[in-house]
Amino acid sequence: MRFRVLIRGASTGESGQAAVESAIILPLFVFLLLGVLQLGLMHQARLMTKYAAYKAVRAGAINNAKKSVMENEALAVMLPLVSEGRRGGEYIQTINSASDFTTKWNTPGVQGNRMPDTGLQYVEVVTCGPTTAEAGGGSSGEMDFDDPQVAASDDWQGNNRTKLRIQVTFNYRMPIPFANWVIFKAAMNREIPMLMRMGKPTKNWGFDNKYEAAASSGAYVLPIRAAYTMRMQSNIYLSQLPSSNACLTSNKM
Repeated sequence: MRFRVLIRGASTGESGQAAVESAIILPLFVFLLLGVLQLGLMHQARLMTKYAAYKAVRAGAINNAKKSVMENEALAVMLPLVSEGRRGGEYIQTINSASDFTTKWNTPGVQGNRMPDTGLQYVEVVTCGPTTAEAGGGSSGEMDFDDPQVAASDDWQGNNRTKLRIQVTFNYRMPIPFANWVIFKAAMNREIPMLMRMGKPTKNWGFDNKYEAAASSGAYVLPIRAAYTMRMQSNIYLSQLPSSNACLTSNKM
């Protein structure tokens, strides 16, 4: 009888130890699984944002660098990843056919390129250049893209006059529960002391209050950016050009 009691005590102790270990390991395992899934989706969004930047700059190159045309083109590329908040979670309407694309494209939020619950744009396009100073500020307000005297230049700065440079930002709504909160907080660095950030940052990389406000309403949004450069194939209107380069990413040809 005494031997049996000892066995029961050992068994009870082992089961309690297993319960404690499970309580510690299980949340970490679940987060690892969800985190890998979320990071995989973010990588897909990053690749599509690069393609959206190419399609947007191509549309701008043949449409006088009009921002509205470029944003529509980029949004059409990113449409399969556009989601909306429903019942405390994220809902992504899949696109398997042309009719699905038309249905999703005609929803009020997509039509206005703005999230109904946060006010953020799904896709933002910023013209990096040419700036009005690079264009030379012609008196007619229009610059001929195929004029040899405009495009030809011995210096690198002058050669940028007929190159459209843009930055595309896709405001990606993370759909995976729990992982979205952890990744968002890590990206914002809210809990990391300034000393561990190796000094005060000298540039604002776009993590501003509008994303914090969206997170407070349950929508965890992170900006994914890509840039592209292409030679203009239509005349440039100076009214479409920025006075300075406000882009946060580098451009490539």
